Amino acid sequence: MEVDVADLLAPGLWWLHGTRGSNVYLVEADDGQLALIDTGFASSADAIVAELNMLGLLPRLASILLTHMHLDHAGSAGRLRRLTGARLIVGRGDCFERDGQLLLRTRVGRTHIAHLLTGRRTPAPVDVAITGETEVLPGIRAVPAPGHTAGSVCYVLDRLGAAFVGDLVISHGGELTRAMRLANQDDTLYLETMKRFALEAPEKGLPGHGVPVLDGFGDALRTLAALPRRRGGPRLNGQRFARLVRFGRGMSRERTPRGTGRGD
Repeated sequence: MEVDVADLLAPGLWWLHGTRGSNVYLVEADDGQLALIDTGFASSADAIVAELNMLGLLPRLASILLTHMHLDHAGSAGRLRRLTGARLIVGRGDCFERDGQLLLRTRVGRTHIAHLLTGRRTPAPVDVAITGETEVLPGIRAVPAPGHTAGSVCYVLDRLGAAFVGDLVISHGGELTRAMRLANQDDTLYLETMKRFALEAPEKGLPGHGVPVLDGFGDALRTLAALPRRRGGPRLNGQRFARLVRFGRGMSRERTPRGTGRGD
């Protein structure tokens, strides 16, 4: 397998290549432990392991931090947990219990747009379930962000002034947009969560889809959070459809090196 070296966005922060589905990030905690943020589709596992091996970092991988349960973010979480021994950390709302073991949820309602992405998969065992704001690794805070899913979580790296926000927002060339109503388990709660998180959002934002925003993220999120959702008209619906098409293409393509930041 041919593997490109990951994009180094900041000291101790990498944006991995060769993955499909969501963005996959690797981050260094204050004590030197490493954590993956999301895992992409199930097909991404081999590329992630190969890239970490190429960087010489695989032995330091301690945790897999999921922003939420959807297949494009969590598809290879179970396999990566088995391959690496890393503990799987997930919001409690995205877990269920069976025979005393917490497992990652794999299904959503039939009317939910994510139903198209869930398929059949074996639930992955969960090692740590997040129930409130907490430090999951030294210098990395988990902040519950429910709405997109019940267990959605943002992870804040205070050392770099950066937040991994999953699908709290989508980055289209660095321009932030909301997740679609149909993609959210509870859209009203999602909008409330965005407003709350925006109050203290850091300068850098690492979304689950689209390019990272490495400056001005907090201001951009506060601006977006203050805007009401707009009703669809022909022009707006056309713009939304075009973005949805680009979004789908982006999920299906293997991630390759590209520029980062607003306006790319």
